[in-house]
Amino acid sequence: MGKHSEKDDDEPKGGRPGPADHGHEGGMATRENAPELTEPDRED
Repeated sequence: MGKHSEKDDDEPKGGRPGPADHGHEGGMATRENAPELTEPDRED
């Protein structure tokens, strides 16, 4: 068996990437909708 303690069992190798769950609700991070980047310019 490798070197690791019981407290490291739930911690992924390299830490936890991404935003921290400060509210402890476990929801996914959201992205801002930016239509100016996703929709072509319209010339009305």
